[in-house]
Amino acid sequence: MALTEQHSFLVSTLLSILTFSAMQIFKTCLTSSQLMTILGGFTGSILFIFLLTAVGNLEKTLFGSSFQTQLKEVFLCLVVSMVASASVHRVCASTCLIFSMLMIWTLNRISQEVYSAGGQVSQVKKKKN
Repeated sequence: MALTEQHSFLVSTLLSILTFSAMQIFKTCLTSSQLMTILGGFTGSILFIFLLTAVGNLEKTLFGSSFQTQLKEVFLCLVVSMVASASVHRVCASTCLIFSMLMIWTLNRISQEVYSAGGQVSQVKKKKN
């Protein structure tokens, strides 16, 4: 059973706070090696997805169910997650950007498959006589 926009906003906000707190608590562990630094960037991209979900659901709650998240909200959530990752390590911010771009591309692809208005349109070219 899916959550309503209000409940999804609360859950994703709580998960955002927990993810940021975990990044700060395990800061020394996440900077201990190169692999852990990459993991810190991945954790930052998870924070990005939670923030984007929270912002999108808040907008749907405030502005109606037909409202869609726009590029400025995506950019804002990306900047916030990169700043949170940079507070752990500078390399975490760059890997957060890479992982976040991969995740937003995947989310866009899934959204197009699920919510597309119809099938793909194929064009047929007619031969000239």
